[in-house]
Amino acid sequence: MGLEHDALMRQAIDQAEGARGSTGDNPWVGCVIVDASGRILGRGHTQGPGEDHAEIGALREADAQGEDVRGATMYSTLEPCSFHGRTAACSRVIVHRGVARVVFGMRDPHPRVDGEGMRILREGGVLVLESVCEAEVRRQLGVWVVAYHPHEPQARARSLASTLGDDALTRTLAEVYAIDPALAAEIAREARAPRE
Repeated sequence: MGLEHDALMRQAIDQAEGARGSTGDNPWVGCVIVDASGRILGRGHTQGPGEDHAEIGALREADAQGEDVRGATMYSTLEPCSFHGRTAACSRVIVHRGVARVVFGMRDPHPRVDGEGMRILREGGVLVLESVCEAEVRRQLGVWVVAYHPHEPQARARSLASTLGDDALTRTLAEVYAIDPALAAEIAREARAPRE
């Protein structure tokens, strides 16, 4: 089952690439919904600010094709959002629609979402599996994470700083987030700076 999860998550990752650079301050996320046999019911990716997130796009495509998503499995590259901002909270819509299982790549580093979307899903009776293809998703979203949620790479850098030298820390951050080495070096320097 692990390989199947990886293959379907990679389809969601491919969907996310279609949104890169067109989502404003939102992350470029991809989503695929499948039935019990693995047949794809809907696909989607994040639209522009205030428009559909990937999960809602995939649900809309399933609806347009006359597919029932009750009991289906949803693959999303990022944890579904948990609060109503410019759009409704995806996690609540997913519960309402009767999706049985959500598999996601990485937790959303937004402080209002991080783990909360997963909690809403589980409390709504949805089975949740996280961290599928997580390293690939983090690399895909690395530039966005560093730009909009720098606390995440800074915390990672601080935790690694005690065991890695400057060059190794910079290389690791550049690899984990697929960012320019100069930017990674800046994060590494900040991690080593005394905290007030």
